[in-house]
Amino acid sequence: MASYSIDPEDPLALARGQSLDGLLRLLEQLDGAEEAEVVRSALAAGVPRARVMDELQNEVERRLARVSSFGDDRAR
Repeated sequence: MASYSIDPEDPLALARGQSLDGLLRLLEQLDGAEEAEVVRSALAAGVPRARVMDELQNEVERRLARVSSFGDDRAR
């Protein structure tokens, strides 16, 4: 996990500074088990790690934003 404090007002903070394994765990927790397997398969197939990390980061941030906006809607 990240070694810095996480801003509770920033819904994407959980994804920042994560390792590949950390992002995969977050993706799985965000109902993305199938997508996590696709990521693992891409790495095994030789897709460059940097590209996989970029796509994984984007997907985790997208899911965190969606979860956050859902929570905001319920609070109203």
